[in-house]
Amino acid sequence: MLLDFVRRVVLASITLFILTLISYAILLKDPLNASFAQPHFFSGYVVYVESLLQGKLGISYKGGEALTHTVLAVLPPTLELCAVAMFLALLFGIPLGYLGALPDKPWLARTVRGTYLVGLSIPIFWLAPILLYVAATNGWEISAIGQYNLLYDIPTWTGFPIIDMWFVDVPYRLKIIQNVLQHLVLATLVLTILPMMEIVRFIQHRTFALQTENYIKVALARETSKFVVWKRYILRNSLPQLISQFPRLFTLVITQCMLIEGTFGWPGIGHWLIAAVTNQDYNSISVGVLAIGVCILLVNVMVQFIMFMLDPFNKKGWYVK
Repeated sequence: MLLDFVRRVVLASITLFILTLISYAILLKDPLNASFAQPHFFSGYVVYVESLLQGKLGISYKGGEALTHTVLAVLPPTLELCAVAMFLALLFGIPLGYLGALPDKPWLARTVRGTYLVGLSIPIFWLAPILLYVAATNGWEISAIGQYNLLYDIPTWTGFPIIDMWFVDVPYRLKIIQNVLQHLVLATLVLTILPMMEIVRFIQHRTFALQTENYIKVALARETSKFVVWKRYILRNSLPQLISQFPRLFTLVITQCMLIEGTFGWPGIGHWLIAAVTNQDYNSISVGVLAIGVCILLVNVMVQFIMFMLDPFNKKGWYVK
């Protein structure tokens, strides 16, 4: 177990080194930052890493604001949108995947397969403005831009309005909650499509594969209840495997989120990063790439740790060694 932990720490450190190296290379694209590379490239890189460890990310060339405060302001909205989308994808994707794998309903399996094939082929950066246009022209209340109406004052406790709204102590708090959810609905529904289809496909394929195993056939041949077989064997051997897909799903969701934030006026890191690219603000681009990479790396490390704790075979393998 200790050797596996050390191996994962080394791999995470190498990934973080490559990430900071890319961020540093982007920073040097600006002629004003060329002094970092003097007299040598790696000597400037060491100074850059030391400033990162001290929390000094520099300033934005557009507004002169400290990038540390800017990142802490734009990252939570993106993570909020991704977290809600992932939750909805799991909530609807897992049951739909199992429904599409019922052995006595082949028509349902074909319907589910066709559904996720269509869902995976829809570009959400094209779907988002269309749904927003339809919602706006029909007067739907979910056709909202931004996180919430700026007329409402929501104190920042965690940086996530969906959490902070419960700490507002005003007579019209119910209106604030309603407004936050209305702004969240449309963007979340659009963002949920792709991860939900991926989860449906994974669960269906995994369940079909398990149903061909001999121990499943033997359990059914012993006149064991189908519900018991699914609960004892199929669920236990498919849901833990879904955890290993979380880093890929999170990466997929956060990249898709960056594409639709501009459409819905969502004040997230994707919208901010695209504006930085437009303004050629290399300081902001460098910090934005680093922040997104660190988030993905942390999710990957956390999932690997959970998988290692849940996988008894992996534990026994290290104990035998």
